[in-house]
Amino acid sequence: MTPLDPASPPARLVEAILAPQALAALDLAAWEPLLACARRNAVLAYLAQRAEAAGVTEELPPAPRAALHSARLGAARLTQLARFELDRVRRALAPAAIPLIALKGAAYLVRGMPHASTRIMSDIDVMVPKDRIDEAERALLAAGWEGTKLHPYDQKFYRQWSHELPPLQHPGRLLAVDVHHTICAPVSRLRPDPAAFWARAVPSATEGVRVLSPADSVLHAAVHLFYGADFDGRFRDLIDLHEMFVAFGTADGFWPQLVDVARAQGLERPLHYACATCAAVLRTPMPEDMTAALARDAAPPWPVGPWMRETFATLLAPVDARRWPPEHRAQLWLMYVRSHWLRMPPHLLIPHLARKSLRRASAAISHQL
Repeated sequence: MTPLDPASPPARLVEAILAPQALAALDLAAWEPLLACARRNAVLAYLAQRAEAAGVTEELPPAPRAALHSARLGAARLTQLARFELDRVRRALAPAAIPLIALKGAAYLVRGMPHASTRIMSDIDVMVPKDRIDEAERALLAAGWEGTKLHPYDQKFYRQWSHELPPLQHPGRLLAVDVHHTICAPVSRLRPDPAAFWARAVPSATEGVRVLSPADSVLHAAVHLFYGADFDGRFRDLIDLHEMFVAFGTADGFWPQLVDVARAQGLERPLHYACATCAAVLRTPMPEDMTAALARDAAPPWPVGPWMRETFATLLAPVDARRWPPEHRAQLWLMYVRSHWLRMPPHLLIPHLARKSLRRASAAISHQL
């Protein structure tokens, strides 16, 4: 990773997250670019939570303190809406006794993780067994949710080649619902066994809602981030992994189990990328022997491996709010191409990308007319 300029807002944001006590010493001139950078990377409420946990909020100047407080209020409202939406989903599925696992942001909430209430959420993610996903969709539609992505090709894409239903939206409510049956597209290069996720899932404090095991939660977040298509401004997702590593890493046996599960599910490489990038960007503590073994056994061969680690560490560091368009556009485009190559075999990928290009061109022409 090319070191960040220590005086730059991205570098100061990382330091403020890792050592929030230093916020009390900042002058007003330093606060404005720091707050802008935190907003651009969707971590302003998280920065506020870190300041609160360090007990320095009341020592901050009034204007930054007000900005942090406002971000906390906005994120808290989204948290409230997410809990409500998850409860409505649970109630809709309960009469048919359809099992339910909360994923990602919803799972962090029901686990009670401190950073969960700082996330800027646009949807909630849940998982149901594949053999019951059609039944779950019918139950949600009967309860008032409506389908989106109504173009026939989009419907075909989701139902035949994706790991989830087309997003569902309840009229008048802010958050959509994504219903998964596994964590990866069935036609992708990664094909973990969803039955193993269900076997290790554990009850949460919310009745009728389970969560993935700690190891599976980390692996899902790693796959979601490092095998996704859009790497612009994804520092927020790296924070999720960092928080899970810190929260789960103190439990006896967590690290060996994490590696064992990753190997059993064929997910060693996304785990390697997650560990290497968290260590590079956020200095996340983790066993050195484990990360060395992952680098030896799971990294791509030279020179691809070092280039991938450098690219991820560069793209997933905080984005400077003052720069637009985004830096590293070539790397962002290459990661977009890579994600599609990993997600679909060539005989599906080529017509899929051609169709998307034609639809974008048609939309652009219609807009000009």
